[in-house]
Amino acid sequence: MLEIIKLSSNTDNGFLVVKYSKKAFKSPIFWMIMVYSVFLLRAIHEDDPLEIPYPPAQVNYKTSRKFISSNYAASSRLGNHLFELASVLSIARELQRVPIFFIEDCYHEKMWEDTNALIPGLMNQFLVINGSVPRSIRRTTFHAKCCTFENPSVLENVQDEYLHLKGTHYQSWKYFSQMRNELIGFLKMPTNHFFYLPVSSQSTFVTCVHVRRGDFLRVGFHVADEKFIRSAMNFVARQGKNCIRNLKNLDMISEGARRKHMTTVYFGDDFQFMDYLRNGTTSSDAYVSQNSPSDDLLYSKSNCDVVFISAAHSTFGWWMGYLSKGNRVYYTDIQYTKDYILETGEFKSDDYYPPHWIPLKYAGSDNLTVIKSFK
Repeated sequence: MLEIIKLSSNTDNGFLVVKYSKKAFKSPIFWMIMVYSVFLLRAIHEDDPLEIPYPPAQVNYKTSRKFISSNYAASSRLGNHLFELASVLSIARELQRVPIFFIEDCYHEKMWEDTNALIPGLMNQFLVINGSVPRSIRRTTFHAKCCTFENPSVLENVQDEYLHLKGTHYQSWKYFSQMRNELIGFLKMPTNHFFYLPVSSQSTFVTCVHVRRGDFLRVGFHVADEKFIRSAMNFVARQGKNCIRNLKNLDMISEGARRKHMTTVYFGDDFQFMDYLRNGTTSSDAYVSQNSPSDDLLYSKSNCDVVFISAAHSTFGWWMGYLSKGNRVYYTDIQYTKDYILETGEFKSDDYYPPHWIPLKYAGSDNLTVIKSFK
């Protein structure tokens, strides 16, 4: 069926070429090879070895308890992990079920390790089981949209011993609205003393600015530019001064408190951009954190008096604000951006941002002054 023809030296220097006869295209073996080759190429280029599922976990049935587990966006980063695990724990408590964390693949293993390194108290609330979710456990549709709250009460009538939710991300403060102090208490004690960063005190006020660029620039999430960040920081600084001016018992404030040492710390993934911001910060001493993501969150817990989240949909920035010492948070109002999440219909601002956080926007299309955006 195949003829191997040697070309003359006058044509292609003796290279070989394979000439297929018409019969080859009619051969089922030929097409089987072609189909297999296509699937093999796709497997080589698309399959992620870290997503290869572990063997199904062994679980006991007909116990005296009921359990709950969920899908997780395990290949995502720490901010997403915290949303998912805090939400599932809260839902488990509401439904009086035991929360399970199945280590389904390498990503789930890393998710557990990274989260446990930061907040071991949270992971200790879960029954951790090695292995993927058994096929015998029915999957239940819940939380189909990443950033919109769905009331867990819709699950109350599910009688399955093992309830496995198909949702992921769970990006809504409403799932764990009463757990802030508990989650802060779950955090590990820091071993890094952040020697080169300022310490919040009676005489030192720390403003923390989170910057996310990197992958956000590629995927269509909103990224605040330098002008907006600087203008927003000016707004935040004015708000802080107004708070002191408006205190009725101003005479009771110590001279040190009235003349606080104002400092700014930048956190994020673009060190060149943050260095540029730092070098242009003249109203206060400025620093750029070189710490790990876990240590940045631990620093925020103890030192961030105010947090500004410049990238509207940064989950890491969200947790930096949520866990912060001052619990006083400003953020870029996503409704006035072109963030692609708005086009999906999956994002609801009131579900994502706690009500006491303050959204910021430009005063107008031709006015670069940043003002409070009223909801």
